[in-house]
Amino acid sequence: MWILLVEDEKQLANSLKRGLEEEGHVVEVMHDGEEAELQGFVNDYDVVVLDWRLPNRDGKEILESWRAEERAYPVLMLTALGDLDHKVSGLDAGADDYMSKPFSFEELLARVRALGRRSSDITRSEKVTVGPIELDSRQHWVKICGVEQSLRPKEFILLELLLKEPETVFSKTQIAERVWGSADYVSDNTIEATISTLRQKLAESFKECGEVLLNDDSQIIETIRGAGYRLNSALINSD
Repeated sequence: MWILLVEDEKQLANSLKRGLEEEGHVVEVMHDGEEAELQGFVNDYDVVVLDWRLPNRDGKEILESWRAEERAYPVLMLTALGDLDHKVSGLDAGADDYMSKPFSFEELLARVRALGRRSSDITRSEKVTVGPIELDSRQHWVKICGVEQSLRPKEFILLELLLKEPETVFSKTQIAERVWGSADYVSDNTIEATISTLRQKLAESFKECGEVLLNDDSQIIETIRGAGYRLNSALINSD
């Protein structure tokens, strides 16, 4: 994988670079926040490992800037700030995963691999259409009845997963692995909250279509009791 490592502690950065390169990855190291932000706009990395505290611009601001410009590569955020508020803040900014310092290289490597697998699985295809929903993974847009919609990174990936395999019922474990890259570091509550907000955004967009597509727009994503979630079968049959 092509990895951008943004870490101002040069000894740590060199150690991580060496370890990742020994695993066969290509690693580009940046120590300055502003320079790293520009690199993130120019290049389409497979994974970015981003420290929170950086000279000139902090990691959270950089990540928010990337996501605002629809840079969708997975980001693993590193920080010495281990409290829950900082973790939530980093994830809300668009981070795909989060590690508190100090950490083991083996754990970082496992998380990088998981993010790389998720990135490869999700971005392989380009455009998919189900009913009035169109999604383009390369250009990173979603349209409903021809109107472009704004989704957060995890919502976009989740919707893409459901659209690509509309007949499949996905368990929470499968969703965690495909959307977050691992089932080890995401809670059921986080998955449920993401599904809930995505349902709400889709339902609001469907109402603007001017036609009745489903009996209950809030159930565009169906809950299959004891099994998981899938796209509403009525929506699939509307193609």
